[in-house]
Amino acid sequence: MRHTGTLYLSKTAPQASIARCGAFQLQMLLYDRLGTHHIEPWRVTWTGRSAQRFWLEHATTLKPGAAVVVELERAQIHTLHCRPPRSEVHAHMLHCALVPPRSK
Repeated sequence: MRHTGTLYLSKTAPQASIARCGAFQLQMLLYDRLGTHHIEPWRVTWTGRSAQRFWLEHATTLKPGAAVVVELERAQIHTLHCRPPRSEVHAHMLHCALVPPRSK
């Protein structure tokens, strides 16, 4: 199942690394703003050349609150064992585009 929509970067900085298979990998914690007082965290992983191109082009502009339009697959809800218990959605990213900031 695929998911498409606009999500927002969290205060947690994106992490670029090399996956076990040797490919470039980008991990981001994004938020889906479902309502005024309700947000849903999404931890997404993007692997491959397109992820690396996106990172090289936008690494300096990926700031907390920045909007991105994403296409995701394989979404699963994971419960975090903490107090109080929380959950977040883990998914694999297929495509990501940075939304230009609004002019003031």
